[in-house]
Order: sequence, then structure tokens, then C-alpha cells
Amino acid sequence: MAAYSKAQKLKAKRGRPSLPAAEREANGRKSRRKSAVVLRLIETEKEVKSVAVANRVKMGMSIKEADTQEAGSALGRLHLLNPDEITKVQYEAGMRMAKDYARYYALTGIPFPTIKAHDVRGVRGHSNVDRPDCARAAANRIMKIEQALGEVDMSGRPVTSVTKKVCVRDEAEGMHLPHMVQYLKRGLTALAQHYELT
Repeated sequence: MAAYSKAQKLKAKRGRPSLPAAEREANGRKSRRKSAVVLRLIETEKEVKSVAVANRVKMGMSIKEADTQEAGSALGRLHLLNPDEITKVQYEAGMRMAKDYARYYALTGIPFPTIKAHDVRGVRGHSNVDRPDCARAAANRIMKIEQALGEVDMSGRPVTSVTKKVCVRDEAEGMHLPHMVQYLKRGLTALAQHYELT
């Protein structure tokens, strides 16, 4: 309804703002028809994506880069913002490491080491593994990754910890410091050789 008089305009501003336009049932509830639900989900996804893209643009990315899949991870953002520092091969090696760790945690029942994945009411770990042969293969893969990172690591394991922090836990704190980027580059180079991507 369009407000024409001054009184109607003031009345429209007062009180609770009107709900966004959505298809509704006769009782006022949002429509539960499948087409209406799908449309609402698509609109919600677009809103969430626009917020994420806007935040990435604030970091210094172009809108085209911010909308890519690579911009969704800490390692991908480092690659997009500093392509001379983190190469495409290093990025791919880091993503393969992340997939190997995710598979290892899923098969062994170990909770993923990030606060985003924790369930307060959930059980920590499983004593019985459904597929022990797959779990053993995943564990062997992780041991080889640890060995490859350990060979280039200095005392105190900074290369391993920084590489896991960025690739596995998807955290980027401190990655503006040059020595942290150098540790990450060394780890990713070792991973690229391990995965035979170079």
C-alpha cells in the first residue's frame, strides 16, 4: 500500500516494520509448498554469499576473485592475494593435504580439530571403526605427510604447525607476517614434491 498523505507516511514509519514479501498461507505462515521453500532457500543462499563476497572484497580482492571457490579457504585467499608467494601448485598441494586429513578424521572417528566442527553433546571419537582397512590406509597417508613436512622442518616444528594451521584448520591469523608465509611456502613446496605435483 502506498502512503500518499503526510499522516499515512508517518503511520507507515511507526511500529514494527512490515515483513519482507513472501508467499504466505491463509493463516499468515510462510508457504510450505515445495516451490516456495526452494525459492526462499535460493534467496537465503544469495544473501549469505553476498555478505561473504563483500568481506573478501574488503580484504583487497576483486569482485570476480572474491566469487571464486578458491576465495572460500584461508589458503585460497593467500594464493589469490599473493600469487607470487603461494603458487597454484602449492595451493593444490595444500588442498590435497586438507582432503587427506578430513578423510583421516572421518574414517577414524577423531573429531575435526576446529571449533566449528565440535558438537557439545556429541561423543568424542569412536572405539569401533566401520572400515578398518580404509582407516589404516588413511593413517598411513597422514604419516607420510607428517614425514614429508618433518624433513623440511626446523627444531620446534614451525613449518608443520603453520601448514596445518592454514591447510587443515583453515585459519589465517598471523599470515601477514613474512616469516609465517616463508614457513608455509616451505611446507607447501614439500607437499607438492610429496604429491608429485611439480
